[in-house]
Amino acid sequence: MNVGVATTPGSYSVTVTGTAPSATHNTTVALTVTAAPNDFSITASPNSVSALQGGSATSTISTAVTSGSAESVTLSATGVPAGTTASFNPGSVTAGGSSTLTFSIGSSTTPGTYPVTVTGTAPSATHNTAISLTVTPSSGITNGGFESGLTGWTSAGSTAISTTAHSGTSAATVGSSSPFNGDSSVAQTFTAPSAGGALSFFYRVVCTDSVTYDWATATLRDNTTATTTTLLARTCTNTGVWNSASATLVGAHSYTLTLIDHDDNYATDPTY
Repeated sequence: MNVGVATTPGSYSVTVTGTAPSATHNTTVALTVTAAPNDFSITASPNSVSALQGGSATSTISTAVTSGSAESVTLSATGVPAGTTASFNPGSVTAGGSSTLTFSIGSSTTPGTYPVTVTGTAPSATHNTAISLTVTPSSGITNGGFESGLTGWTSAGSTAISTTAHSGTSAATVGSSSPFNGDSSVAQTFTAPSAGGALSFFYRVVCTDSVTYDWATATLRDNTTATTTTLLARTCTNTGVWNSASATLVGAHSYTLTLIDHDDNYATDPTY
């Protein structure tokens, strides 16, 4: 007998009849229908995610009722690498619902691929689903050569891409060859590689005024220690020469590099 999922639990007397040309006979079968146990399934989409050190990745954890009634399912994760956290929003769902799993990758997490198990626990059943988490090394500055325009950078005021470059084919122009009133800047927040290293950049200032009124400057803020270093003090030169500035980075610290141009909007001496 195939018992339908909507059949009401209980005891039933079923009569089975055999009919032949010469006779008909019956027999009785006692059928007891019991309630299906409460159960659910759990899946992850996507089941493979990747993120940089210091970054994050998400996956949707979905549940479905497979039998019985929907119960509350509490979610947890194991196998998460050291320095990384896994959080669920929400932390529990009613079977049939979904939750967003967010991996917050620590800047000190060792790069590699980690098998993570997500477990859903309900009063009547427990089920797992697997996610592959790949952590890749932080590459520091994104698009440092501005070959992809200003992608990865936050700009303010007057900014553009120039073909007058120290290397490659592009550079960022901060400020304008037309007079501009106030500050222009490009900035990027990044995480230093776990091994540390150095940050360096080349700059060429076009400034025919004096440093009293127009200038270029650059700062590097260590967001981890809340300290700021001036990499380029206020400078106003017009030599046409490329110069460089650099700083040592502490491994896994978060930094913000900001390159600034200040122009007093005087008509004959734009600075950039």
